[in-house]
Amino acid sequence: MNTKRVMFQAVAGVALTVMLTGGSALVAGALDVGGAKTPAAASAPAAASPAVDIVTADARATSAAVTAANANRGQAAAQVQQNDRAAPAGPVHCEDVQLTMDYVERPDRSTSTTNAFDLVFTNTASQPCSFDGWPGLVAEDAEGATLTWALASGTTSTLAVVPPNGGRAVAEGTAELPAAIGCAEATSDRLRAYISSDGAGGGIVDDVQLPVCIDGTWTLSLGSLTALHGAPGEVTTPTEPEPQPEPEPQPVKCQDEQLSLEFVSRPDRSADGAEAFELVFTNASETPCAMWGWPGLVVEAADGTRIGSSWAVGEDDEPFVLANGDVATVFATALTPKSLSCEAITADHVRAYITSDGAGPGVVAAAPFEVCADGSSVLEIGALTPA
Repeated sequence: MNTKRVMFQAVAGVALTVMLTGGSALVAGALDVGGAKTPAAASAPAAASPAVDIVTADARATSAAVTAANANRGQAAAQVQQNDRAAPAGPVHCEDVQLTMDYVERPDRSTSTTNAFDLVFTNTASQPCSFDGWPGLVAEDAEGATLTWALASGTTSTLAVVPPNGGRAVAEGTAELPAAIGCAEATSDRLRAYISSDGAGGGIVDDVQLPVCIDGTWTLSLGSLTALHGAPGEVTTPTEPEPQPEPEPQPVKCQDEQLSLEFVSRPDRSADGAEAFELVFTNASETPCAMWGWPGLVVEAADGTRIGSSWAVGEDDEPFVLANGDVATVFATALTPKSLSCEAITADHVRAYITSDGAGPGVVAAAPFEVCADGSSVLEIGALTPA
């Protein structure tokens, strides 16, 4: 594929739109990846000469140049048409909506001045699709404003056929560090790639934080798309993963009725103004059950009046299983009425709720410790842990 074809066919999406609206000088600057990273400025028209013979000579030269340019354009157009006819056949063109994109860092290709990366596109649709050339790519800030575009890297591409249901294709990219260029730095919030033929598909987004130049200087380069599965004109199915054994089902969560509860005072862990204790839950049933999180806990008087409650502290661990006779514990502390300057009353028992929806009867244990008589005591309780 020659450079003419790269200019008209290979650059896709927004990148193509930006180049074409910038005029021929902008296109030439955008495609010259090996040279300057900013587009060449259009030349200003020459001043008119007062000498008639010079004007006549210029007119003749201009006429000859126009004739030669028209001939060249005709040859270029014929070559593009010939290349288009020779393009390998494949499935319909990929569209943004059927693809996802993942940004993958490539430290093996990075240097002290350049970060290398891959953009991996996955076909999530049930039909294959194809793409020939370069994705359009822009870096955006958090508000969606464009920070910079990517330049097309290289001058040739092959048809990338992306199989359905997980087929992938990759484009290799680089991002020059603003510090190496000497420009003020901004950080992108995301990258947006355009695959749809007309660039109107909305793009494919991945949240990526990349340093770019705040003045819009081009620092990104992106290679053409290459299929990771299949060959030009051929559709293959991605390799199926090895079947994995089904995980053993975990027992259902413990219910209040399966458990017994014991209140254990812990003076060794108490402090001035705070009484420590443990709640010890035992699976009294023959059926294993799972536990996690924090129990609901209330403090009650002998007649069932609620005179205290609890709130959870600490972090939850992974679920665990209690077989018959196995034990789980909760560590708790209660501020003393003296430290709270309230009237004291001795609790009769605590009631813990384990059943998920809190609709169980609770698990009761005698708990003779002092709380505030006005019901304002709040106990701090940790998460359930296996003993």
